[in-house]
Amino acid sequence: MSDLVSGFEGSSTTNTPPQYCLICCEIADGHHFGAPACRACAAFFRRTVQLNKIHECPKNNQCFILSNVRNMCRSCRYDKCIDVGMKRSAVQQKRDQLGKRDGLRSVSESYSSRGEPVLDTMRRAYEQLLVVRKEVHNRTENQPSRPICFSELQNVYLKEMTIVYRFLCEAFPEYSEFFPDTKRSLFKNFFLPFTLLESSFNGHTSNKQDVMLIPSGDYIDLEHLESYFTSNHQKFSQKETISMFAQQFKVLRTCITHPLHSENVDIYEFLALSAIILWESDLEADVDRQNAQEEAFQMRNAVIRDLLFYYQSMNVYDDVALRLGTILSILPSIQRASHRFHEYMEIKNLLNLYALPQNLYDMFSPVS
Repeated sequence: MSDLVSGFEGSSTTNTPPQYCLICCEIADGHHFGAPACRACAAFFRRTVQLNKIHECPKNNQCFILSNVRNMCRSCRYDKCIDVGMKRSAVQQKRDQLGKRDGLRSVSESYSSRGEPVLDTMRRAYEQLLVVRKEVHNRTENQPSRPICFSELQNVYLKEMTIVYRFLCEAFPEYSEFFPDTKRSLFKNFFLPFTLLESSFNGHTSNKQDVMLIPSGDYIDLEHLESYFTSNHQKFSQKETISMFAQQFKVLRTCITHPLHSENVDIYEFLALSAIILWESDLEADVDRQNAQEEAFQMRNAVIRDLLFYYQSMNVYDDVALRLGTILSILPSIQRASHRFHEYMEIKNLLNLYALPQNLYDMFSPVS
């Protein structure tokens, strides 16, 4: 568990020797602004340039910048970015290109500090997530969906941990800047609610409310759970198992699927709910960054501003504030469903009845 997020960042599918970030010595994921760099250092440099930040070194501008302490001195980290060849002009060019995109807005005070609206960045990252999923889950065009069983579901979500983590890094450069422990805490509080929300959203958009859609493209047949709970337990029959755990899927439909469907939630609203779930996590205990709570507060506000502007640009709702409030009111139901799902997970583990593997159980368990 302690190495999970670090493992995501350092994983590789080839035998090619890894390239290292010239700033912090972490494994690089490519060239950014003129130099090999990791996602975190690239995000740090971009935000420093775009916000025109000036950092001060508490010492003598001679701090060590390594992956486990790179946030300790931002001044020396920025200086090292420049020293290894990162170019401020490259950030500006990228920002200009983003400004030409069709998105939520062209000019607005609620533009995010990254050069484009948060929801636009999220949508591009989510579209990329969908492409990656097809490859990872070996999904072909026009492949028919089928009901899957519990053991298959485990394999799907073991792969999904990495896919969703990469999505967060792409959607939120701010997330990439946190230490691994902070990212892990945010991820653990996000993964289960997002999984349930996304499944319900896909069920709503495809008008399939009698199934739980799975990221692989398959589904759990909620009307015929014997296809999911396929075997008898030493103490419980298949029928008894279904009787015990069918309620958790009813909770999903009642708390999330039905509200999404009744309000006809669209893709931007789904992404906004997902973002708020991530950034409403309690960061008080983190010593990663002094402004961690402020960062989360600013991100929530940016998402809400983007959503309001989206409503105004659509010119569909007579009262955009009422629409916003209605959508945000779904959040407590999502968390309630997540808590109930986790309770059922704990019961299954105690009974050793369709229990999840430990690493997946940990990632589906919120930080207490």
